[in-house]
Amino acid sequence: MLSSKLQRQFLLSIFSKQSRNGGRNYATTKRFYKRADIVQNENKWEVTLDHRRLKTPNGLVFNVNTEGLARAIAAEWDAQHDDISQPSMHLTALCNTALDNPGKLNKHDIAIHLLEYIATDTVLFFSDEEEELKLLQEEKWGPVLEWFEKRFNIKQEVSRDFQPPPVTTETKAVLARHFLSYDFPALNAMNFGIEALKSPILMLACVDRFLQPKEAVMLARLEEEYQLQRWGRVPWAHELNQVELTSRVAASLLIIQNSTELHTEKAKKKAEES
Repeated sequence: MLSSKLQRQFLLSIFSKQSRNGGRNYATTKRFYKRADIVQNENKWEVTLDHRRLKTPNGLVFNVNTEGLARAIAAEWDAQHDDISQPSMHLTALCNTALDNPGKLNKHDIAIHLLEYIATDTVLFFSDEEEELKLLQEEKWGPVLEWFEKRFNIKQEVSRDFQPPPVTTETKAVLARHFLSYDFPALNAMNFGIEALKSPILMLACVDRFLQPKEAVMLARLEEEYQLQRWGRVPWAHELNQVELTSRVAASLLIIQNSTELHTEKAKKKAEES
């Protein structure tokens, strides 16, 4: 069994590869199809490229549980130009990872990783040197932390130095139950969004629709934006990074929300039939 530290490093390596190329190198691949479509196969939806089934890197038939998600993935493939830019295809990469599961992980593995992440959450570290920055953090992060505590009925301390704040056993238990309420593809997507934001709290706020992805990215980059306003920015570079992070969070949310809606529909149907 991997130690907690090694397990986290292993997870990070998997999701880092996933964010770059979805487990497959398309960097120099020319677009080889004219059109992407979807087709229903029993209770699953598949994506086709010129009527040929899309496959995962491990050769499995690529399929998802909802028509809406399948259409979004087909649109992702249709949006490619002369070259296939795999790093921009976050939905495809997330679904590939969920289907192939290259790390042979389960929901508990990811939940443990996310619980360990809480103590290093970006919005729990307030400046102890720059008063202006600290006031900005209190103004912008304060409402999110208030939402977090109220939403999960917990109390969470923040750090005023470089030491991680304590996370109580009760808080971990509450969040563990919440994380494990999602299926594997949704939890895999949540991890991807959390890695982009460096913040489980901001990602949870997005899932609950307390924040929009763009708002969460700005809050995750609050200190960086503060420093950029003081020292200047490289033209376009920071804006491009912001757009990329926002697209990652949005892709994660789409998968999570599709999964949640699917389970809600199943529960409703089961209740109606009983």
